[in-house]
Order: sequence, then C-alpha cells, then structure tokens
Amino acid sequence: MDAHHEQEAACRETSGREQSSDWQKKVESLACRYITAEELLHFYASLGSPQVMPHYDPEQHTMNDIVRAAIIPKSVISGGERGLSYADVLQRRRRSHLQLAEPGAGTPHSPPVEDGLDDGRVCAQRMVTHEWSSLFVHTVAAVLADALNQDQYGPIAQTIQTEVGIDRVMRRLRRRQALHTRYWICAFCVNQHLTICNGFPPEPPRDSPEWLRFQAHACDSLTLQRHPCCACSEPKCWEGDHSETNKFDDIMKLLSLRVPSLRQVVAIDRNFNLFSRVWCVAELVQAHQSNIDQNVCLMWRRSLDANTGDVGTYLKLATLSVSDCSAARAEDKDRILHKIRATCGIPEFDARLQSTIFGDNGLLGKDLVGFDVIYAAARAAMRVKVAAAQVEQAQAAHV
Repeated sequence: MDAHHEQEAACRETSGREQSSDWQKKVESLACRYITAEELLHFYASLGSPQVMPHYDPEQHTMNDIVRAAIIPKSVISGGERGLSYADVLQRRRRSHLQLAEPGAGTPHSPPVEDGLDDGRVCAQRMVTHEWSSLFVHTVAAVLADALNQDQYGPIAQTIQTEVGIDRVMRRLRRRQALHTRYWICAFCVNQHLTICNGFPPEPPRDSPEWLRFQAHACDSLTLQRHPCCACSEPKCWEGDHSETNKFDDIMKLLSLRVPSLRQVVAIDRNFNLFSRVWCVAELVQAHQSNIDQNVCLMWRRSLDANTGDVGTYLKLATLSVSDCSAARAEDKDRILHKIRATCGIPEFDARLQSTIFGDNGLLGKDLVGFDVIYAAARAAMRVKVAAAQVEQAQAAHV
C-alpha cells in the first residue's frame, strides 16, 4: 500500500464512520468536479443575455439567485427529465471539445499526475468557501482575485461589470497562466437537482425572524417574485451514501491527500456574514485543523483596520459561537451541531473557530490592525456570558 492509500485508509478509520463503497465513490466523484477560472468568467459574462437570466443585475443578484435562475435551468438534460451538477455539464462540454480536437492535441486542462486519482480523473485545486446571500459578482471576483494572486476583490468586482473589463481580466488570467485553475464551488459542483430544484423549505410564520431569511432564499432579489421551481424528475437525496450535501469533510480530506497545491479560498462577503453560516464555519475549522493552506479574499483590506473598519463586525467575530450560526435548512444545522457535540463539543469547537480566525496562523490574525484591546475585552465578555449560562443550567438542574 503506497503513502496515498495508507493516509486515505487512516482518514477512513478515524472518521468514526464505516464508509461504504458507494459513499467513497460519491466522494471521489464530487472531488473531481470543478469549474475553471476561465469557465467561471465566461459563465458570468453570459448572465443578462437573452439565453441566461436576462434580468441579471450585478448590484442586486446573489449567488442564491444565480443558482435558482441560471445554474438549475442550465443543468437540465434529457429533455427536462433529468439534471446534473453544472460542473458535470462543463465536463461533458470539455469532452466534446476534446473529441473535436486533432489526435494527440490533448486538452488544456491536463494536470500533473499528482493532482488526480489513480484512475486518471483530475481533481479540483481550490475549494471555495462563500456565502450564498452575497452578491454573485463578489463571489466571482474573489475567485478571480485568488487566481491573480490578489488579496482583495473589490477592484476586480468593479472591473468585470463591463465587457471591456471582462476582456481585460481574461487577458490578465492568460498572462498569469491561470485560466485553467480548477475551483470547487458548491453551487456549481453539487447537483442542485438532487435537493433544492423543485421547491423551498416550509415557509415560517411571517412574524418570525426566519421569515425574512426564507424570503431571501425563495424570491428573486430584484423582482421580489418567487423563483420558479424545476420540473425535472430527478429523485431527491438529502441523506445517505448517494447524497451530495453530507460529504464536505471527506471531500476536503481526499483533496488534501491528492492535490499538493490544494488551497481553501475564503471569499468573505462585505458584511462578514460568512462567519454566521454553520456550513461555512465548519469548513473553515476543518481546513485549518487539516493544515490546508487558506487564502482570505476580502472586498477591501481596509476593513481590517481598527481606524477605518467596522468595530461592530469585529466584536461579532470575537464572540462568535457555532451554536448561534444559521443554515437554510434546520436539519443541516442540527446535523452539523450533532457531529460537533459527538466529536469535540461546542466550547472546544468555538475555541478552534477563534484560533482559525484570530490565531497567529489564522485567517485574519496577521492582518488585523489596532484590535488587540478590543479583542481581549470581547473575549472576556464572552467568557462571562458562557459562565453565567452554565450557572443557570446548573441551578435549573437542581430545581
């Protein structure tokens, strides 16, 4: 057994779950899906055309809008009966182009051997952690900033709002030989037809805080009309071996073993809402604990300066707990929190989360300016809050 297989076997043994062959096949399939920087920019440029989401507005439409109004409709096959991940649609397109190429011409996506599986399939090189409620143009710009080795995406987001700007960024990618960098973005790499395409979670009461979040998911950000539902017949699968939404830890582990250059791209939205999403913080801690290189892409670096940034946002991060984070589906949050409680517990996970964000090797630790005193005060207040809650629980237990 070679080093790769020994490490993979060790990961399976320590995962606390006996993985079936179907589970592992699905993990490998997901790890081999990707969208290149060039393909992402072409997809972005197609938005607003008569064929793809004609009403697209970069200042209004979020990743959630794009999934509902562009990715899902453009990934239906078999006359509308079945659906694929958009990454699989792209893979079919690549194969078609390759078949038309001259014999021996090869493909521009052919990676080094160490970036793939034993059967020759290539893997993603970057995993993107992002927030579905952020503007789609910002997520695209963050990915392009990573490809161009930039640490803020604000300038690129402004540039790609015109056709001339899109061409300019495409030329920069070509000069850096970054056109074919392969990105794993859940919206493109997970088959949305296996889960959300045909509807929405149950609508909560209109007077509840969850109702506004539901509206943001169910309605177009510009028109405020309900997103249309897909009529495909693809069977839905939220759990089990064939689900594509319960294997992110295993995908990350597999990629860390198979792709030496693997990097997590953390596309932090302008309001830092990424840190309030339970899926996102789980991915951040997993990558940090696995020693995966993490590249933080902020809209503007000045947001990390105490003299110019938002102190309120900083205080929110300093007192962050995974138990306060949210998810589109309550079942998803429950499952993640159950896993955390079964492994290390909420307090330990929160400590790891703080280390992931603020530690010397953390996401923001080396970039923060002038926040030391604020951080110490915020953490002290958080410890008092936790201690008070523990006292209340102990007193209630004795009643």
